[in-house]
Amino acid sequence: MASSAALKKGEELPLEEPDVPDPDFSATGKTVVLGLGNRYLKDDGVGMAVAEELQRRNLGEDVLVRGHQSFDLWLLSEYSGASHLIIIDAAKSGTSPGTVTEYEVAPRPGPLDSLPGLHSLKLHDLIDFASRTGLLSCPLIIVGIEPKDCGVGEGLSREVEQAVPKVVALVAEKSEQLRRPTTSR
Repeated sequence: MASSAALKKGEELPLEEPDVPDPDFSATGKTVVLGLGNRYLKDDGVGMAVAEELQRRNLGEDVLVRGHQSFDLWLLSEYSGASHLIIIDAAKSGTSPGTVTEYEVAPRPGPLDSLPGLHSLKLHDLIDFASRTGLLSCPLIIVGIEPKDCGVGEGLSREVEQAVPKVVALVAEKSEQLRRPTTSR
């Protein structure tokens, strides 16, 4: 992409091309851990903070850790074929800031009655749609951290910052459990 200094007055910036998929990349058979959030919206960035901490650890070749700002159908398609999907994100559950909650998510039974525009999918709609189309064919676990402040700015609140090591340990333990054969669980 051209730098803004190289543009002439009145000239528009070119659209950025989406990242070209790496042909050697594959999530097939791996546990995928996705830390979601925006680090410029204070506690909303907790998923990214956890992902960065998990990337510093060696969770094994069969665990893939990534950070992303959002969760959508394109992202799900990138990780199709995964054996398990763990999402870490700020999640308002009405508990005290920094409280960690874990959810195992399954598609709702029955047919989809209606589907909003694909640009406004809520998480449960996204999961239902992805499950029915085959984009999501593995178990999904969501680890939520109750935020205190998701206003504009950088840095996590003290309560949410203190939850990061707990979530890192939880996800490391969970990925180890998922690695074991189902007969030993």
